[in-house]
Amino acid sequence: MSANEASQPADQETDVRLAVCMSGGGHRATLFGLGALTYLVDAGANAKVTSIASVSGGSLTNGFVGQTLDFRTADAAAFRQQAAGPLGSQLAKSGTLFAPLLTKIYLTLLFVGAAVVVAALFVTPGPSFVRVLAFLVGLLAWGWLVGQRGLVCARAFETTLFSPGGRATPLSAVKRSGLDHVICSTEMRAAEQVYFAGDFIYSYWLGHGVPANLGLARAVQASACFPGGFPPTRLATKQHNFAGVPTQPDGPPEPPAQMVMVDGGVYDNMGDQWARGFDGRVKRWHDLGKGRQAPNRLVVVNASARVPWTPFRRGLIPLIGEVVSLLRVNSVMYINTTNVRRQDIVSSYDPNHPEKASALPGALVQISQSPFGVADAFASGAGPVAERAQAVIALLGRANRDKWAQIARDNAKVATSLNKMGIDVSARLMYQGYVVTMCNLHVIFGPEFPLLDVSFEQFRELIA
Repeated sequence: MSANEASQPADQETDVRLAVCMSGGGHRATLFGLGALTYLVDAGANAKVTSIASVSGGSLTNGFVGQTLDFRTADAAAFRQQAAGPLGSQLAKSGTLFAPLLTKIYLTLLFVGAAVVVAALFVTPGPSFVRVLAFLVGLLAWGWLVGQRGLVCARAFETTLFSPGGRATPLSAVKRSGLDHVICSTEMRAAEQVYFAGDFIYSYWLGHGVPANLGLARAVQASACFPGGFPPTRLATKQHNFAGVPTQPDGPPEPPAQMVMVDGGVYDNMGDQWARGFDGRVKRWHDLGKGRQAPNRLVVVNASARVPWTPFRRGLIPLIGEVVSLLRVNSVMYINTTNVRRQDIVSSYDPNHPEKASALPGALVQISQSPFGVADAFASGAGPVAERAQAVIALLGRANRDKWAQIARDNAKVATSLNKMGIDVSARLMYQGYVVTMCNLHVIFGPEFPLLDVSFEQFRELIA
């Protein structure tokens, strides 16, 4: 982005190029992000989107939309009928991970296998060393079965979302002209993100490669492979033909045989680093810039749950308390990294003084946020930004402040899971994602993002 672009007010920008980022957070993030994308289509702003980058639960939305239609050219009716309705309905009524029969069989085998392993110590005939040997062999076999959770999850994603017509969708199918659907994961050994898209795979340490035959469901599962829930996902690198690896003394001399992937949120749970670092990647890989435009507006849709207050009584238990403390430290360190980036996004751009923008102008859409929040911050005084903020407050209705505050609290507390969500919860998440996106973008970026009349009942009917 040039200095002239950064200094041009959003109201006067004639060539808006939006980068959309969607955070992790299980199905909570999937539905909240789906509501945000629905607004962009209704507003006609989807034609301005140059990339959608996503992490974990947001990648379910990103991948499903990418395989289903051309987001940039879709109209409101098509988007609802082909993308928002089917995806919202699937998550509301069935979910993903636990919906297929394969997952149910797998869980049954896990429980039965555990019982068999324990029973081997007591019912195996023969001397005690035979029973111990049978127990150890059974434990190894059960441990191997436990380690297949990632493959079962990928298969569940494929069955429920990424196999329209019965055929698994390849990653290459999400390639669209002028728009990159970017699925973000984290490479464990390099401690860096890996970006999966329709016509490339990119990593600072690995270089750039091609999608080859990688399935979309596998890429999404690598993005949603949250530690503790799933073991690291291992993807072979040979088929991707990685090239352009930098000569770094502490990096691999050539692409390793496998990528070891965990949840994209381990590195960047808001997915904003793709857009914010785009210019730097083009400098390192010039071909990335061919046919692509650098974004000049950033929309971060963040459905991350807050780390709640806890009395921490378990921390007093010897040994167990140390483990609990370590887990809590990990949560604090994680939330602190996202807090700093959120603060940077907010402080780097003031719509009243766009000429002072210190970074890519951004709008933050938070699940813990009422649609009154940004409007209240800019409603006082005079000028076009204040007028837009006042229009938002008038549309929402001052009497609805408590209602929206309650919706934000309820949605922020929705568990991070891959279970079915129920129709009311799903509709409420989509509704809030839509309205907060609309209100924040209208205030911050201008009248190109119009205020539209929408209701909770419309989303409920859409997915019911």
